[in-house]
Amino acid sequence: MNKLPVGQTIQYAYAFTFGQIGTVIGLIWIPTLINAVASFFVLGGYYQALADSFESGVPPAGAQVLYPLLLAVLTMILLAMIGVAITQQALGLRKGPAFAHFSLGTTELRVFGGFFGLYMLLVLFVFIFAIAAAGAGLAVSAASSAAPAPAMILGVALAALAGLCALIYLATRLSFLLVPSVLDGREFGLSRSWELTKGNFWRIFAVSLATLLPIILIMGIAESAIMGPAFFVPDAAAQKNAAASLHQMAGQMRALQAHMPLLMGLSFVVSPLMYGLLFAPAAFAYRVLSGKAMLSSNGVG
Repeated sequence: MNKLPVGQTIQYAYAFTFGQIGTVIGLIWIPTLINAVASFFVLGGYYQALADSFESGVPPAGAQVLYPLLLAVLTMILLAMIGVAITQQALGLRKGPAFAHFSLGTTELRVFGGFFGLYMLLVLFVFIFAIAAAGAGLAVSAASSAAPAPAMILGVALAALAGLCALIYLATRLSFLLVPSVLDGREFGLSRSWELTKGNFWRIFAVSLATLLPIILIMGIAESAIMGPAFFVPDAAAQKNAAASLHQMAGQMRALQAHMPLLMGLSFVVSPLMYGLLFAPAAFAYRVLSGKAMLSSNGVG
């Protein structure tokens, strides 16, 4: 069983992303722009519908519900394009700079199939876990109606934590090497990713923290500056009153709608770093864990 070299993987991720930042921008700007424009129009209306729903008590329906689902599918397709392009560059399967790139072929569709399959598997896992947890809770309640409330709450909290940990474990192992596995001709990449990541979960987790956490923190700080700290801190008084709580959530949706241009612009600017640091480590890791000597390291240590 090969072990992922954490330090070298992190070094490669940053060296590739910053060393080839111009190429990364060229590879991703068209699909990223398409996604940003689609998100702006779809989510703007969706946030408005949610705000109206919170204030009126009438659930959103029709196009307001359908369009975000279609946007999610479009986002997965565009992410597949980006993932394939960056991974090909990182593996040395394409050479040279790129001014613009847009490709939707069988490879991208297979990566999209892998993303969609992973999403459905995780939804199924959450559904089954929720049913099991609810059944266990009912069984405990039936067995001892006098069970202390704090103990019940602690049991539910521990079960939720266990489910979250299991979800992270499954998602990490199934997704980390998905794109390079597809490029290597391995169908939708899920089973190959699961196979190669055996015994490397914590190493992958450490790599992900070192590469993605700084970007996530920067994004969080910038979004807090745009939205204001109060947006992320619920009003304790409002939480005690259902009507006030709904009114507060409606205000949050309207604030999101009002600040969407800045939020989308921020996401667009940061996306080259985010995507480079997301897909480059997996490319390097696949080369190490699969033993594919023909895959180039692209000249980065």
